Amino acid sequence: MAASHVRESRCTYPRVLLLDVCLPGWSAVRTELCEALGNSFTLSAVTARPGELLSIYTVRERHQCLLPLLEVRGNLVRLQRCLSELRSLPVEGLGSVRSRTLSLAILDALQQNKQLMQHNSSGTGVQSCFVEVTVMSTRLGHEIAFELDDGLQEADLTTLRRLLVHHISCDVEDTGSPITSPEPDPDQCSHVCHIEFSSTSGDVLSLESFFKSWLLRRNGEREEVHLILPEEGSELRVICDVHRPLLDPGLLFTPGDQTCATRPVHTPNVGVAQSLRVIRALSSQGVCGSMLYGLPSILTPTACWELDWDQLEANQENFHALCHCLQSQELCLLACSTVRSFSWAPPVLSHVIISPSDSTALLLRPVAVREMVLLMPLTLSHQVTDKALHRAQDALRCLAVDSVYNPLQVTCNLYRHLQVTLSRSPVPGRHTSILPGHSRQVPSGRGKARATIAPLPLVTPILRKRSPVTDDSGPSKMRFLRCDEE
Repeated sequence: MAASHVRESRCTYPRVLLLDVCLPGWSAVRTELCEALGNSFTLSAVTARPGELLSIYTVRERHQCLLPLLEVRGNLVRLQRCLSELRSLPVEGLGSVRSRTLSLAILDALQQNKQLMQHNSSGTGVQSCFVEVTVMSTRLGHEIAFELDDGLQEADLTTLRRLLVHHISCDVEDTGSPITSPEPDPDQCSHVCHIEFSSTSGDVLSLESFFKSWLLRRNGEREEVHLILPEEGSELRVICDVHRPLLDPGLLFTPGDQTCATRPVHTPNVGVAQSLRVIRALSSQGVCGSMLYGLPSILTPTACWELDWDQLEANQENFHALCHCLQSQELCLLACSTVRSFSWAPPVLSHVIISPSDSTALLLRPVAVREMVLLMPLTLSHQVTDKALHRAQDALRCLAVDSVYNPLQVTCNLYRHLQVTLSRSPVPGRHTSILPGHSRQVPSGRGKARATIAPLPLVTPILRKRSPVTDDSGPSKMRFLRCDEE
């Protein structure tokens, strides 16, 4: 949307996902979580911006890095290999998270980020010194928080930008207490660092919605639009946050492209303060749908932290009052903003239609103007014969009738299409980790490719040592041995 004020952090913060795979909780959510994560990986591999990094850990008796910090865009094959490792984890037997195992995984992730910063001095294209960590578990949030408090008390968390503990609800008893039991408010507790809490059910749709929001969310990015309405002697200014409910189809992989990594990435206008000036009101029934184009946006009253409480409250009241007036009078707004492509060229006006909704939000859609319209002759209505009318009625009776359109019940086979097309990488074996020492090429044989990566030696140097192993199929290689294998 041209008429938007975007506040965006130029940095791309690496994301780390810590999965609590202790039993019996993991057995209850493994299938649904892996399916949801796979679908989200498929979209992220084509829509993520260059430089967006992801790392995945599992935590049970010990922590294990399944995926070191890796650029998400263009690396679906590597992500799918990691997903295969998740699906192969056992779902039977006994197992519980040892004390401080989650904390060790977080420290390992921070160590990866430290190595990334050190490697950045030689040029990796990633400009960030912070990391975001998300812990997903079927255990209650306050249990995870207490464990993290115990294990991170003496740790240096200066590079930890965000720590989210996400609870997955399921119908099993984990750690001896039912998941559905009332949970104390963890926000009322004191923690070694700021911990955010969220929760979702364990079905595929809920988990997929969480992962898509988490993976596709732009770090530190907000879009803001200022609606300016004329008023006697002054003007009414309403500040709104912009939400995009749909993915841009132009970012998705198409068979005609050589690789998704070569596709241009949409970047909004950063730091350009623009406003939408309302020029007239229209009847809601007077806008032809064929004149609306592009992706819609949803406007809500801003929650910007830069405004004080009184400003936020007054702005929210103005927004709700505007929504009420538009809906009760069945009106929509025609607004425009100024777009400058070049400083030496005359500006162009961008027009939009702003419509009310049943909820406390406004719908914004770009609308065509005279320069864009291709006139066509109007089609006059013709008299319909009884035979044709009866045939059309009979055909319509064969259709199921829904009162509303639910997009969650309609699929287009996009996930499967992207998984197949993106798996045929034009250059096999070139997708490697961003960190030195963690790169692993795709094997050329048909054997199972494992994505498991040992914890960083700088964090847990006592648990690992390297030993040469000779494989019959190739030259001498190095592998990691546990202490109990010696």
